[in-house]
Amino acid sequence: MKYAVIGLGAVGSIVGGILTKSDKNVILIGKKNQVEVINNHGLKINGINGSFLLKNKNASSDLTSLEDVDLIIICVKSQDTENLAYTIKDHIKKSALILSLQNGVRNSNILNRITGIKTISGVVLFNALYSKPGEVTLTIRGGLLIKEDSSYKKEIEGLINSFNKEGLSSKSNTNIEEYKWSKLIVNLQNAVTALTDQTIKESIIDSYTRSILIATMEEGINILEKSGIKTKPLPDMDPKKIIKRLKKYNTIFLKIGSKLMRLKNAKNSMWQSLSRSKKTEIDYINGEIVNLANKNNIQAPINTKLVQLIKEIEATHIKRIYKPYELKEILNIK
Repeated sequence: MKYAVIGLGAVGSIVGGILTKSDKNVILIGKKNQVEVINNHGLKINGINGSFLLKNKNASSDLTSLEDVDLIIICVKSQDTENLAYTIKDHIKKSALILSLQNGVRNSNILNRITGIKTISGVVLFNALYSKPGEVTLTIRGGLLIKEDSSYKKEIEGLINSFNKEGLSSKSNTNIEEYKWSKLIVNLQNAVTALTDQTIKESIIDSYTRSILIATMEEGINILEKSGIKTKPLPDMDPKKIIKRLKKYNTIFLKIGSKLMRLKNAKNSMWQSLSRSKKTEIDYINGEIVNLANKNNIQAPINTKLVQLIKEIEATHIKRIYKPYELKEILNIK
């Protein structure tokens, strides 16, 4: 069985690295500078599970080299999905399976519509930091939750077993869409910490940022409920429980202070994109909530403003950092 991982940022490098470490036949497809480093020096993964230098000479920047691949794992940014789908659609065998491990809720439908190939979704439960081409750091331990499909059981189990072997708990599930919406609510905080230039731990400790996180997620939950969209909480990632804990920070979070240490270096993908003057996935995260609100004639002032602020930075390529109290005032959060 042959795997391909397309997109060698933080998530793609972790997924490709774990498949390589478990001796799977995998091709890593990324940008030329990433491919050159991996082929010549290997792929280095740092973090919770120690440091590993993985040798994989099968890295390539050729998106057409997919003819004999059984499972194609997509890890590119959501804004790149459509162009990628058109590029690869004539180079995939009809019996292949595409797995989207991307943020947002639309990518699998886009991939399936354009390529005509069976496409399923997965939810990433770990956090990783892209250091430089060929090197990433796993900052929060977690595995994958993948859409169950009996027709491709062998392909899916191969990936899941590779993650479980590394102690990164993974499994398949039938209700993946409900989990994806739940993950989207949690990811609404990405825009906040990208604007304040904080790690996850710093945003939890800071009272101003904490109040922004609560208001942003509460607005998202309210819009989903009024729109009739169901969610299912992910392991250790239930938006409503997170909000409750944030509101009781002094009595609950301080009791698990040692667990917060694992978050000290964790920064989200939106922060990483802005730091490299790249476009973010704002339209597919907070923008998804704004679109849903507009469609159902519901107000979403906080997420609307967050989208605007991120897009202003994208347009100017100037990384504006907001003080937490300043951002709270701009968002008109009491």
